[in-house]
Amino acid sequence: MDNMLKMISEIDQNSAGIMEEIEKSKDSVLKRKINLEEEKDHFQKAAAAVLDMLDGRDIS
Repeated sequence: MDNMLKMISEIDQNSAGIMEEIEKSKDSVLKRKINLEEEKDHFQKAAAAVLDMLDGRDIS
């Protein structure tokens, strides 16, 4: 019985460590997603500005 309780305790500790790592990973992924969305917006604005410049040249 003691062995089972020790195993259960060890499993609980390992599980808590794994859950903590999962939460850290989720936070990291969320930050990366936000950064990628900001970069995407930046590139889209730059591309739109270039297209506007090219359209302006065609009119002249």
